[in-house]
Amino acid sequence: MESWVITIIIFIASSIFAIFGYFLKMIHSDVRKNTEELGKLKGKIELVQQENQIKYQALQELTQLEIKNLAKNVSELSDAVKLFIVNSRHD
Repeated sequence: MESWVITIIIFIASSIFAIFGYFLKMIHSDVRKNTEELGKLKGKIELVQQENQIKYQALQELTQLEIKNLAKNVSELSDAVKLFIVNSRHD
């Protein structure tokens, strides 16, 4: 083979490897960027889950407090009704 043919083959092979390397570099950069974004999004998801858990616990405590207050009010009302019935019978 003549030297100019070998030179052209080497140039073409080098160009192909350069293009292939460029695309690999782009893919690597994109994967790294997506991995970083994924980590940030996971952190945000965990933060939202923690906030929701705190809100759920606060709501649960508030509900339990309201149930206790309602039970107390029903008990007081029941006592008042009993007292009213007892007083009504004596009149």
